[in-house]
Amino acid sequence: MKKALLGTLALVLTTALVMTTIRIASTDRTTAEGADGSRAPPALQPVTLRVLFPGDKPAAQDEVTRAVESRLARDGLPIKLDFTFVPFEQYWNKEWLLDATGASYDIGLTSFSNLPGLVSKKVLAPLDDALKEYGKDILRSTPDYAMQSVTVKGKTYGIPRVMPIAEFQSFVQIRGDLRKKYGLPEIETLQQMDAYLEAVYRNEPGMIPYFYDSGRFLLREFGDVAFLAGNYLNSPVYIDPADPELKVRNTYESDLFRNIMQKLHEWQRQGYTPRSVSATPDIPDPEKAFYEGKIAATWSVVLKQTERIDAFKAVTPNGELENVYLRPDKPKYLFTGSDNMLSVFSTSRHVNEAVALINWIRSSQENYDLFTYGIENVHYQLRGDAISYEGIPRERRYLPISWAWNDIRFARFSEHISPEYAAELRSWDREATLSPTLGFVPDLAPVKSEMAQLNAVISEYLPLLYDERTDWSSTMSAFQAKLHDAGIEHVAAEMQRQFDAFRMEKGAAQRGYK
Repeated sequence: MKKALLGTLALVLTTALVMTTIRIASTDRTTAEGADGSRAPPALQPVTLRVLFPGDKPAAQDEVTRAVESRLARDGLPIKLDFTFVPFEQYWNKEWLLDATGASYDIGLTSFSNLPGLVSKKVLAPLDDALKEYGKDILRSTPDYAMQSVTVKGKTYGIPRVMPIAEFQSFVQIRGDLRKKYGLPEIETLQQMDAYLEAVYRNEPGMIPYFYDSGRFLLREFGDVAFLAGNYLNSPVYIDPADPELKVRNTYESDLFRNIMQKLHEWQRQGYTPRSVSATPDIPDPEKAFYEGKIAATWSVVLKQTERIDAFKAVTPNGELENVYLRPDKPKYLFTGSDNMLSVFSTSRHVNEAVALINWIRSSQENYDLFTYGIENVHYQLRGDAISYEGIPRERRYLPISWAWNDIRFARFSEHISPEYAAELRSWDREATLSPTLGFVPDLAPVKSEMAQLNAVISEYLPLLYDERTDWSSTMSAFQAKLHDAGIEHVAAEMQRQFDAFRMEKGAAQRGYK
């Protein structure tokens, strides 16, 4: 009887222990999976991520880095950061050589125009597995078309910034206070731009009306095109989204190229712009010259006014900036879904941690503010939702290259940007016309040799063609002959083959087929 009782008690205790173990295991599994049944990613190990960025080291970088690391630790991410800054003119070459030198950087800035080449050279690491595990906020908040634009051969190689992207380069920046001073209307047409440049030329001695731009904003006047193998007129080929054939064409045989050059030549003859479109010995720093009132119109992109305004106001407090976007009556095309992005280098051993860091930045306003603007009331102040640097010493203002990771959901604009303009920027893509090229990322590997030769020819001849004193006919003939010898027809044919395949695949997917 006693043995039977002991046996029964042992069975009860064993059963209770088993049930408790099952409950504990179940509880652990629920915690690991999350309340919604999703599995939590494996814990990250402590690591120092090496970040490579262009430009100068921002003031207060070390102070902000320590604050970011503290916040990361608070949130369970054992990540420390080591930033390296390289001059802009050296950055891209250094990035291309990373694979060859074996340099052990983890995160860096890349761009849509460089992506195919960097992938073909195996400079970048694919991010798909890391994004599934550690990038859920990135995937949730990034439009599909933006992710498609960083996908090459089915693999993801970048985390695009989320920003106004429709024709984002088709802008020029002017001095709004000067426009008003001369009684001119807001500029929407090329004729109105002519009037502004003429007024500056006649009334502001010593000020260059227009400088340091290659006429990108004139695309709104002379053509709507998607460049396929480079940026703007440095791309040898393009597609017109309104072309019924969607044919890949030679940029330098187009009316678009000819008309832009003719307009720039006209402005040169009138004294509105120098014959060089780059920095000159007379103006070694065009950006500084623009802030100081030596230039009345210069290059811009959709968000440049928001990025430039505080530095401009510090030098010219009574000045005003306006972003000019010609022909707003025309369709606004969404040619591609991304421009600048953050990528992870193939030499990195910390792909998961790199993605987890970027995901953390993009997961809340608090995190984004700290990484982008620094510590509130130390490096910046808030006026409502706007950023103010009033009372903040210049050496304490934290101004990183935030255009590498912009997220329009969290982006704060300067107090000098009107709420109306801020709202316009936040809704910029809402009425955009989708280009057939959206999501197409060309693979330049099959034409790597031809592209190298074409880039050399373009670099040689474009500066000559920008100068109105050049004999256009003879120079263009020589240019076209060298383009032919370098293989431009082969590049166009290869881009056409890839684009046609992309369209067929995209059409099949939209019909529900694989």
